Amino acid sequence: MSIEGQGAFHSSENLGKDGVEKALLRPFGLSVRLQSGTEAVRLQLTGSETEKGSTEQGIFEETRFHYRSEDESIQARVFVREKAGGTMLVTVEAGITNENDFGKQRSFAGEHAVMLTLRPAGQIEGLMANYQHKDWWTRPHFGTDLAGLPEKMQSVLWKTAGEYGHLLPVTGPVWRADAAGAEEGITLRLSAYEEGHTWCEALVFAFAAGGDPYDLVKRNVASALKELDYPTLPREQKPFPAMLDKLGWCSWDAFYHQVSEEGLLAKAAELQQLGLPVGWVMIDDGWSDISAGKLSSFEADPVKFPGGLKRAVHALKERYGIRHVGVWHTIAGYWGGILEDSPIARTYADHLYRVPRGNLIPYPEAGKGFAFWHAWHGFLRRQGVDFVKVDSQSAVLNYLQGRMPIGQAAAAAHEALEASVALHFDGTIINCMGMASENIWHRPKSAVSRNSDDFVPQEKRGFPEHALQNGYNSFYHGAFYWGDWDMYWSKNHDDVQSAVLRAVSGGPVYISDAPGNTDPSRIWPLIYADGTVIRCDETANPTPDCLLLNPAEEHVPLKLWNRAGSAGVVAAFHISGDSAQVMGSVGPADVPGLGGGEFAVYDHFAGKGWLMRADEQTPIRLEEGGCALYAVVPVTGSVTPVGLADKYISPAAVAGCTEVGKVTNVLLREGGRFVFASKTAPLSVTANGLTVEGTPIGGEPGDFYEVLCGEPGQPVHIEIVSV
Repeated sequence: MSIEGQGAFHSSENLGKDGVEKALLRPFGLSVRLQSGTEAVRLQLTGSETEKGSTEQGIFEETRFHYRSEDESIQARVFVREKAGGTMLVTVEAGITNENDFGKQRSFAGEHAVMLTLRPAGQIEGLMANYQHKDWWTRPHFGTDLAGLPEKMQSVLWKTAGEYGHLLPVTGPVWRADAAGAEEGITLRLSAYEEGHTWCEALVFAFAAGGDPYDLVKRNVASALKELDYPTLPREQKPFPAMLDKLGWCSWDAFYHQVSEEGLLAKAAELQQLGLPVGWVMIDDGWSDISAGKLSSFEADPVKFPGGLKRAVHALKERYGIRHVGVWHTIAGYWGGILEDSPIARTYADHLYRVPRGNLIPYPEAGKGFAFWHAWHGFLRRQGVDFVKVDSQSAVLNYLQGRMPIGQAAAAAHEALEASVALHFDGTIINCMGMASENIWHRPKSAVSRNSDDFVPQEKRGFPEHALQNGYNSFYHGAFYWGDWDMYWSKNHDDVQSAVLRAVSGGPVYISDAPGNTDPSRIWPLIYADGTVIRCDETANPTPDCLLLNPAEEHVPLKLWNRAGSAGVVAAFHISGDSAQVMGSVGPADVPGLGGGEFAVYDHFAGKGWLMRADEQTPIRLEEGGCALYAVVPVTGSVTPVGLADKYISPAAVAGCTEVGKVTNVLLREGGRFVFASKTAPLSVTANGLTVEGTPIGGEPGDFYEVLCGEPGQPVHIEIVSV
């Protein structure tokens, strides 16, 4: 909506150092919706004041805008606080005055109770928004038309002539904010999903502007969480769970609901015979004892698991060397909750809650809900279970809408669950089907969360959407969590692309092949000999040149970047909607913040390398279904170790490198095909003291050499003597 005097309080004298002030036009439009009405009530701007100050959280400048309805029965204030770090936090207070406390009350609507409209300053050149397209998941939207933006946006990034702007709606203790397109710009809509509120106080959004879009989202997440004073932590403060550092196998796409002890052990025997060092097994949906779609027992289905869950888990561990076993359940116990009149319903009646549709779910109060999870997880731990995957998390709103504010409901559900997971499973949990804002903002400490809709191996064109969601969702979701990019099949029409996608993700890697359908050759490039996943250091992101483009609709590759130590990695995929070749380029600038003036770039699949300046780009072309993978390593001496070329994340295998005079010493995590760059042919190369041949890549002396050295699973010390 527009207000008279839209720019009245916008003064160049107040421009922030980081461009935050000048990136959004002020003041914002404000309207409210009442429970009994269908039309929004526009509030009029009546004045403002600005002050500077400081708190424990730092120095700030705050402008307060005052609004009221025409009859003055609705009063509101918008607080725009600009923090020293360059982040803007916007809070709303709104209240309704009723004539008395005992008469009929006017209150805010359950949905879209308060709506704040803003407009970016300047011409938008490109935009990428992540919106909740299903109850459980988000995906990207691209364009420049603000009015055409989708509903339920949870992150909005745009670019104008001089900089990027990032808008992050917030879900707090009561109110959920999401964004939607409007003729006037972008509207932030506050919903408690509960009627009867006459007062609204909420942190609506965080905003930052500047030249580095990847830094903006991190700053917004950190600033908003700090302002909320939550136990929730940004991803950078969450250690990745040690159990998930190993290669995993999940039962879902192998057996679906027909998982059984017999099937699990048959698959485990096959993996053992193939020599694949699987570190963990996830027993997915289908193992539980259910009736009418509801959980009826803590124990496994007695037909599928005749010896109980304990016998199956112990066989996996003791007979087949699987170190860790996890099991699946939903945040409600099962999809339909807990079965009435079951033994667990009777025993834990005080810790279960009946929702309006009649289902029983764990009580949406942290203390009461914890007692249920403590009982079940304690039982699972005694069966040998080490961690859990918890599904259907965004059903919290579906179950509890109208009963309590969504922020309160989500916080209670996650705090109860995570307290039990911390007690019984050392905090190891894979959160799933929970990309709704209320879930993302209310998990206290869990580190891993699914980053996209399901991988569906039977879909011939499933990979493009899966890659699109994972790559672009990671932009905002990766500031909160290590992304789980889902299981995949190692033998499939998109097996290589799927493996490379997960290699650069920074998250867990696990397969879901059915018996007889595992291809070890497709898996070994992802892991070391002991089954440790060769993970990148961060969460993957689209490269700057495709961050605001839709590679599913345009003839450009989807490129994702990540880092491994001081090196960068770039993966490129053909996900365009037709079979035509896509063209793009690759270079050091694809990995933001990568230091150095010259780089060794190695093409994994072509098996060749070249040297590049920091500002150079090399053309690339991909056929339908194709992918490419590049290591980008700064040149810092006469020899530049690229790493193990038989692994996707080659540079991660370099544990250390020193150069003294003409001698370069490289420590490799394990043996294999080692590649390095050198502008002159080396005089000699030794591996663990034995002379080995440094063979020029391509057969002719050049800048890149490879050495076959050592054994998998054993560290290798390489000494290279230069001319």
